[in-house]
Amino acid sequence: MLFENLFGTFLGVEFREDSIVVSFLENSLAGIAVLSSSTFALRDHETTANEIREFIGQHGREINKVFVSIPDKWAITKFIDIPSMKGKGKNVVENLMRFEVERHIPFEIDEIAYDFLVIDEIDARYFTVFVSAQNEKIDFVKDFLDRLNLEPHAITLSSFAVLNTVELSGVSSGGWQDIIGIVRKSDMLGKRGEANVFMHFDKMYVSMAVIKDGLCVEMKSFMCSISQESTDFLEEVVSHLAKVPHIYGFENVNKLIYTGDTSAMSGIIDQLESMIREKSLNVSKMSKFTGDLQGVEMNGLSSSVGACFAGLGIGTYKFNLLPHKTDYEIKKIAPLATKIFLVIVLLLTLGVFATDAVKQKKALQVMENSLKKNEPVINEIKKMSGDINTLRKYSDFLHSIKSNEITLEVLSELANVLPKEAWVTNLNFKGFEIKSKKKEGGELIINGYAASSSILIPLLEDSPLFEKVEFVGPIKKTKNKEQFKLSAKIIRPAASGDKSK
Repeated sequence: MLFENLFGTFLGVEFREDSIVVSFLENSLAGIAVLSSSTFALRDHETTANEIREFIGQHGREINKVFVSIPDKWAITKFIDIPSMKGKGKNVVENLMRFEVERHIPFEIDEIAYDFLVIDEIDARYFTVFVSAQNEKIDFVKDFLDRLNLEPHAITLSSFAVLNTVELSGVSSGGWQDIIGIVRKSDMLGKRGEANVFMHFDKMYVSMAVIKDGLCVEMKSFMCSISQESTDFLEEVVSHLAKVPHIYGFENVNKLIYTGDTSAMSGIIDQLESMIREKSLNVSKMSKFTGDLQGVEMNGLSSSVGACFAGLGIGTYKFNLLPHKTDYEIKKIAPLATKIFLVIVLLLTLGVFATDAVKQKKALQVMENSLKKNEPVINEIKKMSGDINTLRKYSDFLHSIKSNEITLEVLSELANVLPKEAWVTNLNFKGFEIKSKKKEGGELIINGYAASSSILIPLLEDSPLFEKVEFVGPIKKTKNKEQFKLSAKIIRPAASGDKSK
């Protein structure tokens, strides 16, 4: 996987409302470079597909992976706080975010694709952001690429793809630096202690990101009727811009950075600067982003290139609306071990090509020192390998649950009984052996959060599977939620469906 990403040719595809931008990128030991790019008007699908197919064919290269960005208008983006879940297990945050996503979208959870990132941890709370898009939008992208005999490996949101490009502009990305874990970022988006605003202009809308301490903490989109010479949206932008220092505790906005479609920005930036001066807003400076990647001007390619960064795991905003692999622990181990191996290979290569025997000896000494320095990392790999065995035990446990009818009934009933605004952080079966199909009873301990814990007992008591429901711990108030812990006896319902008395 690592070598495939290192020595690969990748296609970045930005879907816009009226066009598609396609960029060819190559990653080698020297880093990522843009080979070429072109924009295609989105007419009927077959005509556009033929034009893109011809463009791809001109390069005569095999495409290793395809990474896609979609318009902000196609998705819902939310920044939210959730309780910190340290020590609760690796799936707790994922499950909690699923509940939160479901609360913030006007669709059923099965009708969308979503992904999230934990931006920061503040006062035992996780500051997170999620993006979601309806499945029909994802299917549209897949169907279009299928006409080109291509398959997307990652789909991200345009604004976050652009942010990836901006933070990596002017620095070498990928290549040997990525192998050994060196992460370089420009200071374009600002440093710690600064509040900056980034604006990306398109023909139909402008997206506005608030950057605090170098990280995006808010994202908004405004419809812009530039073709009608209407600047109502600029009033909205300026109004929101004026609130930023107050909301985020800064004296002023350090800088306003803008990028995007040059024709769309014509004259608009001058009006924006004029309105900022008229309203005496605390904006220290404004600057236009052009950026470069191996000498290529990036202003019109930001989203298509940034989608590749996200897919390759290089940028900060690695959203992917396609299904993820879930073996996170294994994924952490493999790149780490490979990086150590490749460092050794690079050091050996230096020794092989050295013509002087003394230089070869020095190179070997450097390699030995490097191995000693990496000894703690290797020990960490051994520890993580032990964690894999633990995960395998958990996997065996889950498979045993799958074969146990009463357990599946209990989990299904619990999902149906609990209200949507409540979520469970921990389940514990006590009093019966999971692998035994003969025992029909036991006790269930439930930890979680709910708007009102008191309503949970009658809801569970009304179920034919639970009885003797009671709280076994104090109820703790957490903002607008209550943290609860309760127990319930589990019984198998009689054939009639009534509880056996």
